[in-house]
Amino acid sequence: MSELSSLYCKVKITKPQLEKFLNSPLEKPELNKNWLDYWDSREMYSKSELTQEKLYTYNDNINQEVIDGWINYPEAMAFSDYDEATEEWHWGMMFFSENFSEMIPMFALIISMEKYVTESPENMAIVFPFFWGDDAVHAHIYFENGKAILNPKAQFLKDVNPEFLEQTKNFLNKKWDQLAKEMDLDNLD
Repeated sequence: MSELSSLYCKVKITKPQLEKFLNSPLEKPELNKNWLDYWDSREMYSKSELTQEKLYTYNDNINQEVIDGWINYPEAMAFSDYDEATEEWHWGMMFFSENFSEMIPMFALIISMEKYVTESPENMAIVFPFFWGDDAVHAHIYFENGKAILNPKAQFLKDVNPEFLEQTKNFLNKKWDQLAKEMDLDNLD
């Protein structure tokens, strides 16, 4: 990986549960078989062993501060959209990261949502090079039976649910158009 990948997360969640999640303290992830299987499945330069010490969270107090931090970092082109009619939260950023170790706290944040979301096969997150034409998947997280799972088998886009992938690309294309227009307006002032 040499270019920043994009992050997209979509979950079904009621507004009160979303507010509860956003106002909750960050949860420190625990090293388990899922984390280890995921880490072992990734190809990376100078790969080191994943240990409990390397599973870290952001330095913020509550989840809302993490979201705000990314939203307030213009280069990330982050977004957080809640649709009250469908009770869906779309969260992510156009320019996230290229480094697996730097992605860990975001994966921990997404995984910590497992106890807040409404059970749905549509609850998923993906990190992939949206802009760069590469078919690699750096992370795919899905929710099943009340658990969030880092998918060690999702190496390439063909390994991800095609409907979710199509929806992701459509959403990111619309979001890119919107954010690019807002960015152009800022440059005119």
